[in-house]
Amino acid sequence: MFIGRLRDELSESFPLLARPMALFIWFSVTLVVIVAGPFGSDALAIWPVRTPYWVLISVSAVVIGVFVRAVTAAGLGYDRPLLFDVVATSLMAIVFAPLVWGVRNKVNAVSGEPPVQLPMVALNTFLIAGLFFVMRRHLSRREPGSYLEPCFDVVHASTAPFQQPRLYRRLSEATSGTILRLSGKDHHVEVVTTEGHETLRLRLTDAIDEMEPVEGYCTHRSHWVTRAAITAVDRSKPGKIFLVLVNGERVPVSRKYRLDLEAAGILD
Repeated sequence: MFIGRLRDELSESFPLLARPMALFIWFSVTLVVIVAGPFGSDALAIWPVRTPYWVLISVSAVVIGVFVRAVTAAGLGYDRPLLFDVVATSLMAIVFAPLVWGVRNKVNAVSGEPPVQLPMVALNTFLIAGLFFVMRRHLSRREPGSYLEPCFDVVHASTAPFQQPRLYRRLSEATSGTILRLSGKDHHVEVVTTEGHETLRLRLTDAIDEMEPVEGYCTHRSHWVTRAAITAVDRSKPGKIFLVLVNGERVPVSRKYRLDLEAAGILD
């Protein structure tokens, strides 16, 4: 189960690195550290010589950071934001600091500079990684359990009339409207929103769990709809029932789920 969740997290996280904003941030930060030469790297050589060092460090930091975040998410979930950030920061220091330490000492050996100590590198890595995770949680409204938009499991419903479901964080900006329905096939889910539709690598049952606290119903073994999206019931075909959604789509209702929809007052 852990391996499956990790695979899903990685398949969703790494494509985000190719987004223009992510590339711009990576390029800008890399350029700044090359020119500024922080953490004593200004003593290595002139900035053109420092470029390969910082490019290697920055690329490794991004790749390892994404992997560490995916491992933390697969192991802990998103319901405990503080523990999530502490664990992710600690893993980053454990995994990434030895790489920085090894590369830096090889460069220092060539340039004649004294070696750096692993504990100091680990401390710097822990502080910088921790700052990054905290800033991400503060600034990103789509970050699960962010301080600006807390996780529903942490904040009781009585203190907030609505909390955005966790499934929204998986959607791209182009399709991040109000979710109307979910449809599952094999290990993929089609998410239909007011802005479009998007297919995610996710089981339908897990996607439904991530829609809390939105009220919705299974109409078929492969379909789930939000109550707010239902506008009418179509019984025009004998023996068949469809729910009509606000976007005009018709979702089939199987015999297995009719009683649940009748109890909810959706079907007569």
